[in-house]
Amino acid sequence: MATTVTDTARITIDAPFEQVTSDLADPITHPEWATEFFSGQARTTSEQEVLANVPRMGGEVHMKVDGDPTTGRIDIYLAPLGVPFGPPLPVRVLPNGDGVDVLFTLARAPGLTDTEWEAGLASMQRELENLKRRHEQ
Repeated sequence: MATTVTDTARITIDAPFEQVTSDLADPITHPEWATEFFSGQARTTSEQEVLANVPRMGGEVHMKVDGDPTTGRIDIYLAPLGVPFGPPLPVRVLPNGDGVDVLFTLARAPGLTDTEWEAGLASMQRELENLKRRHEQ
């Protein structure tokens, strides 16, 4: 049985649970804080999917979010156009006093070098810092 290398980026945000989970559950807002991953705005294509430009994935992708903002379970699906969605990127939002802890688990894609993997993890942490600033303003 094979497994995939994963790592979980995390951050504490001093903002209400409902505010942060509602933002994470809306894929249209992701390019507003994940500025290293996305290029430009997301566009709605249907009630459940959006299109966005992700240079690291070769350009235009389709994206959807499945989850329950009331429990903090957010699963993000991304795939190039014409390719079915694979496993989700799981995000969990946990209450922490008056704020939250956001945990974002990344899976290492096949063929990534150690340098590329480490750069991706560092980028994800910076994106979470953007999310924190967005909600603590």
